[in-house]
Amino acid sequence: MENEMELQQIIYKTLAVQIEFGVYRFEEQLPTIEEASQLFLVSTDTVRSAYLRLKQDGYITLSRSVGALVKVCYDTEDTDRHIQNFYAIRKDALIELSRSIRPLLSYAQWVGFKKASPETLDQMEALALRTDILPPYRMIRHLQLIYGSLQNELLMRMVWQIFMFFQAPLFSIRFTARRYEGDNSLLYMIRLCRQKDWAALRSSIETFQEQLSRALCSFYDSKITVQAPEQQIPFQWTSYKKATQRCYSLGMELLKAINREIYPAGTFLPSLERLAKERQVSVSTIRRTLTLLNSIGVTKSFNGLGTQILPQEEIAENCDFTNPVLQRRLLDYAQSMQIIALSCREVSRITAAAFTPADRARVMERLKLLQRLGRQELASYGILELFTHMAPYQAIRNIYTELYQQLLWGYPLRSIITDQARRTACITYLDTFMKCLEQSDVEGLSAHLEEFIFSELRFASAELEKLGIGNVTPLALRDFNLSF
Repeated sequence: MENEMELQQIIYKTLAVQIEFGVYRFEEQLPTIEEASQLFLVSTDTVRSAYLRLKQDGYITLSRSVGALVKVCYDTEDTDRHIQNFYAIRKDALIELSRSIRPLLSYAQWVGFKKASPETLDQMEALALRTDILPPYRMIRHLQLIYGSLQNELLMRMVWQIFMFFQAPLFSIRFTARRYEGDNSLLYMIRLCRQKDWAALRSSIETFQEQLSRALCSFYDSKITVQAPEQQIPFQWTSYKKATQRCYSLGMELLKAINREIYPAGTFLPSLERLAKERQVSVSTIRRTLTLLNSIGVTKSFNGLGTQILPQEEIAENCDFTNPVLQRRLLDYAQSMQIIALSCREVSRITAAAFTPADRARVMERLKLLQRLGRQELASYGILELFTHMAPYQAIRNIYTELYQQLLWGYPLRSIITDQARRTACITYLDTFMKCLEQSDVEGLSAHLEEFIFSELRFASAELEKLGIGNVTPLALRDFNLSF
């Protein structure tokens, strides 16, 4: 149901922008509910809900005999004003997001293509050759087919949010749509897949993503004359489906504080009333949050005493792995880990390349602290957390902040690391990270970080499989060749 609500929002926003941008004009007919269902690959109920909202907001009329007709009458000046205002108020965020897509998604898209079945490639090819489908609709279908092979719901939600903010509006402008008519980039990528020319495929994906970024910048330079306001609309992505899931966000905040030993093992958290006041939430929200932390074994509540932080070695035995809420959070953890594994090399490369001596010293200080504390298994976490502050683009900082926070749900798994070979590997990786930083070896740091994150992903998925939690096997990409 929540996924359907999200898809309904995508359809609504896509069609509303197309009406405002003049793709559909006064009294022109939108696709029928059945046609839209096929275009968006969703149920007719989802489309009907989106159409009803468009009707409520005054965009369309809706009847059984005629279908959906555009109700608003925008002339050329209205359409141009809508486009000007839309892009002026999002300028900085859109340009930054367009430049963030290659480091965030190029590897994931390459893996999605490479994992695609021959039947899926046939579907993409047939879709690319159709001229009766508007570009945003074709792109929606292609995104579902490409990224769907990774079976990562969290990744799909992130891709949808980027699509709604960036690509859907861009391809709903006649000027841009005409520019890409006859573009055979996708057909070329499909051909490279069939030829198994993986290096050329990766290059082609990156080239197309960079071309889109340049096209956006060119559009701003040549078409947008309205001055961007000081207060603009930022790109924001939340890893939760519902904004009401406050106790999960609060749980992350407390986990972060526990991880940093602001609340050391053995100590008690502040009282319910004090936490509620400090975090500006209700006492009932604090209670739900503490119930969640108790279920993952990080804390234990005692009547009359309060909630105590448990030491690392006691977490697993106090963790209720049968709790459905915890299982869902651990699946979020594994999905976040996969997204990071598929993007951290490029993200770390552009981030570390921009390091000042002070930045490098800051990262070294964090790693040396972990070394002194004997917490080498947290080396990747220490670097990833810094990316949430130091990555060159706000979109990457926003997305990595969300992904990093989801990693905190994996806290119970750390206490079951008993394999000495794994502990030794963590020590080796930490030493390698520090050596790369000392030598300003950006490529080495990026490559070893990716290698470490993939090893973490495979360890985590193996442990979750033992616990019978979710469908995590595909996330690990164990039997998949990730090289060219």
